[in-house]
Amino acid sequence: MANEPNSARTSARASGPARRAASAPARSATLHQWMQRTPLLLGLQQQALDSRRMGEELASALGPELASGVQPGRFAEGSWTLSASSPAVAAKLKLHLPLLLRRLQQAGWALVRIQVRVVMPQGRGGPGRAEPVPLPSAAPPSVRERLRALRERL
Repeated sequence: MANEPNSARTSARASGPARRAASAPARSATLHQWMQRTPLLLGLQQQALDSRRMGEELASALGPELASGVQPGRFAEGSWTLSASSPAVAAKLKLHLPLLLRRLQQAGWALVRIQVRVVMPQGRGGPGRAEPVPLPSAAPPSVRERLRALRERL
């Protein structure tokens, strides 16, 4: 009888790794499988697909020159955000918004409004705002020295 608890412990230890090995395929699920299981990820995937499909419709409506400066963005709750590569592209795009909105609604998209934002490319090609270039001071040297001394005190 004294051996029974020990044998139960040993069998529990032996079944632990065996149990982990059996569940390993479930843990190594693909991204697609996780997206199918998780409602939030499934919703985000659907929003991204809808945005891409609407982007294709947008490209055919705008033409290749203007469409090359526009990136489709987030589509949620009837609102679609587009990113323009420059203020000039954003201005041209805003002129086309009523036509685009009507065209996408007629194509069956549940779209209420389209927002445009400007995303200027940075030096390395990443989106963002350009850093302002500091200009040399036109102040006399005595004023610059006093300002420098004040900055050092802070």
